[in-house]
Order: sequence, then C-alpha cells, then structure tokens
Amino acid sequence: MANVPSPLKPHILIIPGAWYPASNLDTFIESLEAAGYSAEAFSLPSFNTAGVSVQDDEDRVKVLLTSLIDNGKDVIILAHSYGGLVAAGVIANPGLDQRTREAQGSKGGVVGIVYLAAIIPAEDEGILQLVGGKWLEYIDDTKAETEGLLYTFNPTETFHHDCSAELASSAAETLMPHSELALKTAPSAVGWKDKAYDGRRAYIRCLQDKALPIGIQEHLIARSEVEWVAKSLDSSHSPFLSMPGDLTRVLEEIVEEFVKN
Repeated sequence: MANVPSPLKPHILIIPGAWYPASNLDTFIESLEAAGYSAEAFSLPSFNTAGVSVQDDEDRVKVLLTSLIDNGKDVIILAHSYGGLVAAGVIANPGLDQRTREAQGSKGGVVGIVYLAAIIPAEDEGILQLVGGKWLEYIDDTKAETEGLLYTFNPTETFHHDCSAELASSAAETLMPHSELALKTAPSAVGWKDKAYDGRRAYIRCLQDKALPIGIQEHLIARSEVEWVAKSLDSSHSPFLSMPGDLTRVLEEIVEEFVKN
C-alpha cells in the first residue's frame, strides 16, 4: 500500500542548488513521503539556461509557493546551496509566514526555512561577491563569455564523493551548466533575518562538504547574527543522494522544533 502523506505535516518545497536538476531529489522525496510528508522539487529557470538571474528564479518559486499557500498548505522551504539565495528573496514577502497568517484567521503559510549547506546571503550580495570576485576552483567559467553559462570541474569529488561509484556517476551525468548571471546577481531581499522566522529558521551543516566547506558554512551562520536551529550530517554537499534517510530524520527533528515555537 502506498504511503499517504499526513495532512498534519507541512509540505516540503525543495529549492535545488546550482547545476542540480530536480530529479536528483527523487530518492529523498520518496524518503520524505515514506515518513508521511508531501514534498516536491523543481528545476530552477537558471538551470542550463543563460541570462537568468536570482530574482527570475525567485519569481518562479513565488508562483509555486503562493499556489500552495492559497490552497491552505503549511510549507517548509528547504533550500540547498545556491537555493539559499533564491529562498532569501522568496520569504521576504510579508505575510507569507504561517504564524502571521494564522493570527489573521488564514490557513496555510511558510512554517519555516531550512538551509542545507546553503548560501546565507547578505544584503545585495551574490555568490561572486561573496567569494571575493573570483570563482571557486571547481567552477569552470571558460564558456561564460560566449555562452553565459558556468560549468564545473570534477563534480563527483566536489558534490557527492560519499556516494557509491555507480550513484556518483549517474548523478554527475544529470548535472548541467548554470546561468552565470544567477551566480553573479543578488536576491531581491534577505528574508531569513525577518523576526517572523525567529525559532523557525534552521541550518543543516554538511561536515564533509567540498563545494561549500564547513568553515564557510559556519562563517555564514555566525555573520548572520540571528539564531538558527543547527544540525549536522557527516556528508558531502549532497546528502539527499548519499544519505536520504538521515537527511529525512534530521529534517523531522527540525520540524518538531519549529512547531514548538
């Protein structure tokens, strides 16, 4: 018998990182559904398409999120890597959070935001600015001028070195170039600092991450100067591939903490 998502559990809306298609989240989504959650992921407009900005990605997510909320859904946004920039702008829209809407007598809303080894952007900050104006060594910008796209060097070692050889190979084949503009532009706002998310913002650290090393993750959390429910996984940048069950367990712990606040 198929697992039926519980109406009492929030819907999980997953924003992938750069270079990742939504299909790389399929196994993780199956794990969430087995735990009683409904969940979905989608490929961002900036995936394999030049000239798309962070704010263009935001607009796409806002459409999906608004539809869910209008249908009375409680939603947890899970943002991976670059997806943290996109989420920052999306949740800055006032009145989307579940507590505010509940106080107004409305159903549905954003229960909380979870960053998974994700960029926590400052005001007016894109990834290129964050890394000091020079792309990290695994980012291949040799075709940026002609194609407007960024590729990656050695994606298996960078993103999912803790996966089996077979899984790592199949995952690497799905990766596509990403809009250079998306990784250079800043989100429209930084909603993660809104008091509406006090007690309802979380960060899952990936301790063996080679794309966004743990030192950078810790730096981003510290400089934000707001409190995060912090959890850790001994994983690469892609725990949704290498340990989907463990990631589901950690997310469940976070959801339990959110609903207490």
